[in-house]
Amino acid sequence: MTSSKVREFYWRFYKKRTASFLSNLYMASITGSEKDIHNTRVDMKRINAILEMFEMLNPEKFSQESFDVFRKLFSFSGKIRELQVNQMVILRYGPETKGRRLFIRYLRARENKLSKQFMGIVQDFDEKKLKKSERSLKKLCGEIKISTLKARTEKFILKKGKRIKLLRNYPSNPEHIHEIRKHLKSMVTILSLVSLVFRDDKQKAILEGLTQTEILIGNWHDNQVLMEDIANFLRKRKTLDKEYQMHLQLLGIKILKSNQELLNSLFPEMEHVLTLIFPTPIPDESNQGNI
Repeated sequence: MTSSKVREFYWRFYKKRTASFLSNLYMASITGSEKDIHNTRVDMKRINAILEMFEMLNPEKFSQESFDVFRKLFSFSGKIRELQVNQMVILRYGPETKGRRLFIRYLRARENKLSKQFMGIVQDFDEKKLKKSERSLKKLCGEIKISTLKARTEKFILKKGKRIKLLRNYPSNPEHIHEIRKHLKSMVTILSLVSLVFRDDKQKAILEGLTQTEILIGNWHDNQVLMEDIANFLRKRKTLDKEYQMHLQLLGIKILKSNQELLNSLFPEMEHVLTLIFPTPIPDESNQGNI
């Protein structure tokens, strides 16, 4: 594919995503339904993906205002999605109990409250800012070259790989696992978009290797969010019936055990991905500055 074809492809990709986003945003402003809010978030994730790629290609000219257009909407819809995922994940952990039912009612109440607040943010969305961002992005897109895309992608993957290589030396720290997840997601985002316009066997192998890793760390993240929400729920309700407390504490222990098992499976998969990124060992950088 020529550079001009690549530029046309990515610009069409961006325009289709923004058109779908505005359509779903309009529907969400009318219905407030879980489905329409979710569809709006999916569109925003795809737009964020192409924005990440534009930023990678030309960080000097890329404006963070392009992300800011969606930031508040994305944050709120993300919180709503976490509450929905919590309600799905909790069903994996044994039979229903009184404590669990109480906690699920609490999750649903929070979801309903945030959904109402989300409606207000939707109605305040400024399409003019989106149009302004679009003009600068079109100029960036018009400067894409295949050679630059290949070189910057390779540099990006090496940079993310080095960050993961450092962070994985401290697996007992959940914050480091969260950071690893962010780096993995960024690599999947960029490689998925780049693979649409040219073939690179090494990058294809890395993307395939990331698939299982991303599933495992995604499940770990969902469990971690649920466990933290349970802990916060119990901390704010010191007078909660002892039986309910016990139900939720036992649930937290089950989730903690599950997460340890996930980490035991995750790190070998992650090491496999790192061997694909760095076929020959690189110097240990664990002592070179803070993470």
